[in-house]
Amino acid sequence: MKTIIFLLALLAPLALSAAPDKEKIKKEVAALEEAFCAMAQDQGLLAAFSHFAAPDVAFIDTDPRKFRGLDAVRERLGPDQPGVKLTWSATFTDVSNDGTLGYNYGRYESRRFGADGKEIVRGGWFLTIWKRQPDGTWRYVMDNGAPDRPPAPPTSEGVKKN
Repeated sequence: MKTIIFLLALLAPLALSAAPDKEKIKKEVAALEEAFCAMAQDQGLLAAFSHFAAPDVAFIDTDPRKFRGLDAVRERLGPDQPGVKLTWSATFTDVSNDGTLGYNYGRYESRRFGADGKEIVRGGWFLTIWKRQPDGTWRYVMDNGAPDRPPAPPTSEGVKKN
């Protein structure tokens, strides 16, 4: 009998450790992306990208050593520029089964004024990969964007002849 009680005591923690609640974690990661964008509006891009970055953050570049770490955030963004506004919103969020990685993707829009005073608006898609840190917080480990491409001009092959 003592052996059975002993075995139950050993196995109890395993039985109590349930799989993470993926839906709850997805909401957490989606809320992170919203907070990230809100901070960018309130405190500037550099503050937001620095605050939410993991120490080992990486950016896609031809020289992978150049765009790794928190110094890369500052180098990549440079100082905030007056009149530049970047907004984004996730359209999809998912997380790993163990609840340690998550990602969002969606649309972004940048606005700034050109030298002629006219507003320049550009858009595209973004992807943010989030990783739970040892202290339980979430930080992005990779952030990337792909601008929309303007439509290609018509070619002579695409023009119908009568």
